[in-house]
Amino acid sequence: MIRLTRSIFVVMLSSMLVSCAGLTSTPVDPNKMIEPGDMIGDFLVTTGDEGDKENYSCKSTVGTKVNITTGIYDLSGKLDEKWSRFTYQLFIEGRPVNLQSFPPIDVRHPVVSRIRFWNVAITTSKPGSITTRDVGVIDGEPFETTMTYTFSAP
Repeated sequence: MIRLTRSIFVVMLSSMLVSCAGLTSTPVDPNKMIEPGDMIGDFLVTTGDEGDKENYSCKSTVGTKVNITTGIYDLSGKLDEKWSRFTYQLFIEGRPVNLQSFPPIDVRHPVVSRIRFWNVAITTSKPGSITTRDVGVIDGEPFETTMTYTFSAP
């Protein structure tokens, strides 16, 4: 009877260990480019809608989508030409973003007519912070920005 109980316990323990093994997360390659739908911790990297661009804040509430890219505008009506010369890289928590998989979005602006952004948005269902860094060149002028986005409970 003791031998049978010990065998049942070993089988149960093995089953628990096997089922728990599936719950561990696979380490993410820090050089793998971020694509739409990827999770960075508790943050979902996704695309947004034109209305999401209006929420371009470092402090947001949980569940809000925030576009996190630098946009360009042109008052001369040559936005397409300016966009073709725009160089830009985005990193989230140090990982590069594959911007080609996030199509650009144009947003109407009351002063400058149109602004164009890469359509990269983040959202989360839990309070927390995430850091981005972008580097690029606009009209021959290099720039680099680091931002921390904080999402709090409503």
